[in-house]
Amino acid sequence: MKTIAFITRVHPRRPGMLKICIDSVRAQTDDDYIHILHRDDKTEFGYGRPRADQSFARISSIDARYVMILDDDDMLIDPNFVKIFGEIVNKDNLEIIFFKGCVKAKGTFPQVQFWQKAPCRRHIASFCFAVRLDIWKKYIHEFGIERAGDWKFISVCYENTRNHFWLDRVIAKTQKRPGDGLGERKHK
Repeated sequence: MKTIAFITRVHPRRPGMLKICIDSVRAQTDDDYIHILHRDDKTEFGYGRPRADQSFARISSIDARYVMILDDDDMLIDPNFVKIFGEIVNKDNLEIIFFKGCVKAKGTFPQVQFWQKAPCRRHIASFCFAVRLDIWKKYIHEFGIERAGDWKFISVCYENTRNHFWLDRVIAKTQKRPGDGLGERKHK
């Protein structure tokens, strides 16, 4: 069993972003991870965010101790993340590990006023945390219930757990600005 599973939702209209995402995972200096590419629709355009969020509950085989969502339009930027993450979780039986991520045009999440506090809607992204597999399985059905699926999921996990760790490092970033749609438009 690996230490962390990166789950990447694959959208059919973003092959260039998916390649960047995959390459960012492969660039890790430690191979104690699995990368699950998840696409269970057959449409040309994807099936929209609410159904995509709900599809996480259909992923049944995750052979890792922790799970992190890294969408195809996101990328890891810290090549030592898996190594550092493993060192942290091997010291304690942590339930949630929080870290920072860069959201284009919005800055670093969670911002300083939200750091080490309960997750706040619109101030955390799905690549800002990893949860232990048993917590994932217990609460993943919460992802997609509301429009802010990542926030709903992590807030329910946070409310029902106590053993958290806050890793003060920027781990990932978006490849595009929020609200730019599903295409691969590039921004400078």
